[in-house]
Amino acid sequence: MRIILPNLISRIMKKALKYSAILLLVWVSLARCFISKNRLSDSKAQQVFAAKHVPVSILDTVINNRHLHYAISGSPSLPTLIIIHGSPGSWMNYMKFMYDSSLLKKFRMVAIDRPGFGYSDFGDALHLQEQAKLILPLIESLKNNQPIYLMGHSYGGPLIVQLAASEPGLFKQIILVAGAIDVRQEKKETWRKVMEVKPLYWLLPGSFAPSNTELLYLKQDLIPLESEMSKVTCDVHFVHGSKDTWVPIENIAFGKKMMVNARSIMADTIINADHQIPWKNRQELIEILGKLY
Repeated sequence: MRIILPNLISRIMKKALKYSAILLLVWVSLARCFISKNRLSDSKAQQVFAAKHVPVSILDTVINNRHLHYAISGSPSLPTLIIIHGSPGSWMNYMKFMYDSSLLKKFRMVAIDRPGFGYSDFGDALHLQEQAKLILPLIESLKNNQPIYLMGHSYGGPLIVQLAASEPGLFKQIILVAGAIDVRQEKKETWRKVMEVKPLYWLLPGSFAPSNTELLYLKQDLIPLESEMSKVTCDVHFVHGSKDTWVPIENIAFGKKMMVNARSIMADTIINADHQIPWKNRQELIEILGKLY
């Protein structure tokens, strides 16, 4: 017994180490996958656009000691469509929009890496209101005497509401695609607080680490945003999936209730669509954008 027991324990430990090593390799692989997916290099992105014969400018600027990375496609004389990604994400998630031939006929398109994502100081997440203060000067610098349309998906939804409330005369229309603007509709997600504690935080793969942080912030940030919504004076357009289980469609009713000074409010419901409208229902969304003017 004294001989068998140590041998048994040794075999168990070896198996445990083996499986732990396998799990670690899988986790690292996932982390690399997520990081590369959300941080496509500028050179590779330019190659994608070159293959489509669409010129693209990929730029970087510094505002209040923070880097903002963004890309521009389309004629500089056209109305501007600014695209704000969700959480996690980056500008490159919208490349198919930016080289779409029908949209290029109507818009100069600008897609931005939000603070903490892509190449905008990756990993350093900020509160919603802080992000708006950084992005607003960039948008101001892009004015070309043409209307500016502002589209935000998911987390990008409350961010574009904050931008429109901060500078009411700047935008012609904001387009909230599955926008999360009602704190009452947010899930508790107590696990996020657990994962925010180090060393567990370090185990979150790639861009899911800053995403976890800013989504925790969002549950606080939506409260002051509620009182800002009456400052929105531009046109408001909601696009939501009827089967969105991540951000309930009831966010639309809340937005209509709170944005009382909007010039107009309309909503498009995509039947049977879930939260991932920009990818699963890209063509429907492109058609909606093409009818903005």
